[in-house]
Amino acid sequence: MYGGSDSFTPPPSGGGYSGAGSYASDPIGLTHGYGIGQPVGAVGGGAYPGAGQFDNEPPLLEELGINFEHIWAKTRAVLVPTRRIESAYLDETDLAGPLVFALVFGTCLLLAGKLHFGYIYGFGAFGCGALSLVLNLMGDRPIDAWRTTSVLGYCLLPVVLLSAVGIALDLSGRVGLALAGAAVAWSCTAATKLFEQYLDMRHQRWLIAYPIGLLYCCFVLMAIF
Repeated sequence: MYGGSDSFTPPPSGGGYSGAGSYASDPIGLTHGYGIGQPVGAVGGGAYPGAGQFDNEPPLLEELGINFEHIWAKTRAVLVPTRRIESAYLDETDLAGPLVFALVFGTCLLLAGKLHFGYIYGFGAFGCGALSLVLNLMGDRPIDAWRTTSVLGYCLLPVVLLSAVGIALDLSGRVGLALAGAAVAWSCTAATKLFEQYLDMRHQRWLIAYPIGLLYCCFVLMAIF
């Protein structure tokens, strides 16, 4: 009938379509390799597309450059300025801690009724860039702006603590001014210690301390006024 032939070949013994029985018992082709009903990526014996390509990927925090062990080590070096920090920690340009400290500093000032986020980041960016230039002119070992920002940002911690005290205490009084002076000295000592260790500028520590002290005075003035 079809294809120009009137002959018709009967189905094999048992009648009906040869796959009818199989289709009735296996309507979605689970055992015949039709692909219907098989798991995605299992057709042809293959695996999932891209399966295993993330097995060797580093953790997300490591890709972002956030290492809590190094953050804590630098924080302890600021809290205890006489404590010597390993050189490996100073070689990293970690900005996670400084950003958090700057944000906490601005939040404490905000709780005290002072909105200074723009001044914090403005003075911080200008001060870090200027101090990086000064250190490169003074020292024999180069230091980039990111590493300078990391050290200065971590050493902002005493000023952050001062701003937290300023939420409940008026810093314009005698006690507040005494705490402000202590915070500047504390931050300046810690930052000078770290720069002195990294740049090997022991005999120039007072020249380093002067511009660093001026920078932290700006932040302390924000906390007072």
